[in-house]
Amino acid sequence: MVRSRRCTTPDNNVPVTSPPDPVPPQADGGVKVPVLVAGAAAWSWRLLVIGAAAAMIVFVMIRLYVVVVPIILALFLAAALEPLVARLRRAGWPPALAAATVFIGALAVLSLLFGWIGSAVADELSDVGDQVNEGVQEIRSWLQGEPLNLSPERLDQLEDDLRRAVTSGGTGGVARGARAVTEVLAGAVLMLFTLFFILKDGFRMGDWFKERIAPGQRDDAVEITGRARRIMRLYLVATALTGLIDGILIAIALTLLGVPLVLPLAVLTFLGGFLPLVGATVAGLVAALVALVDGGFTTALLVVGATILVQQVEGNLLQPLILERAVRLHPLVTVVAVGAGLLVGGLLGAFLAVPLVAIVAQTANYYRMRNIEEGLAVQAVSGSGASGSSS
Repeated sequence: MVRSRRCTTPDNNVPVTSPPDPVPPQADGGVKVPVLVAGAAAWSWRLLVIGAAAAMIVFVMIRLYVVVVPIILALFLAAALEPLVARLRRAGWPPALAAATVFIGALAVLSLLFGWIGSAVADELSDVGDQVNEGVQEIRSWLQGEPLNLSPERLDQLEDDLRRAVTSGGTGGVARGARAVTEVLAGAVLMLFTLFFILKDGFRMGDWFKERIAPGQRDDAVEITGRARRIMRLYLVATALTGLIDGILIAIALTLLGVPLVLPLAVLTFLGGFLPLVGATVAGLVAALVALVDGGFTTALLVVGATILVQQVEGNLLQPLILERAVRLHPLVTVVAVGAGLLVGGLLGAFLAVPLVAIVAQTANYYRMRNIEEGLAVQAVSGSGASGSSS
């Protein structure tokens, strides 16, 4: 039982009741709960609620991927193109004309790029496939020899298992393929439609959302949105530039080693740059298989060494120069993010995983720094108040 103490002042003998003794935190049955356990319990149920909400959001996005994916891609492209539209608007252009000019110009550039790839590289890509098949056959022959001595039947079974895991035949596969083509075309139309209207009315949409946010949270929402748009823009531009440089370096290495099909392998390396770490590894593996067929085991090893060297140049030189600190992630975080994105959303999920993780990391860092600044401000106010009262 807690009792309050009574005392008298020396001047007028007026009884004063002192505050009760503090009661230590206790659980049921009067057992004290350690502060560490209480804090862990408080964090646990909050994390469970956040995790459940995040899982529900991911589930809904996966179910609606035909709509969600084009909108996300449109946001990425709009983040890269919006500065050009804003510059034209500042020059006095009407919003619709500025958006249409940038939109049509970007489509023209992409059409020329893919048209060049289709005309100059498509024929050689079939040769790359033939070279890769021959390389696989050579590896298959090596696996049947020393020291593994795998039987042809065992290799056939492994190949069949892999093929069944990747593809499915029959009319069901044809129907799924037709459905996939329809979804891709519908998604492309939705993405272009969304992109144009974001370029045209994006600033109005931003003002509309900002007016409907509580005033106390408006500044935070504006800051986080601005950081997310900057990360998307930097990631898209820097990834394309890094992939281009990687493709040029690989082309130089393959030319010096005398490996054929340099152009399609360089284009494959460029496209693989949009899947951090994983794409460059796959492109290097394809180049090594081509080198194995054309120049033998030594040339293939040299191509693998060149690929590793290019990746080191990318990770230690190109990314620190091109990407800002806000977008860069630790290689382990990048690999885990790409792997998780690949499992959840395929190749597109692997592409989107890294910038989404960077946005989440920047949001958490923003709130962490804001809490630190608020704590320092409170300490400064309390310190000035204490000094004023003492004087």
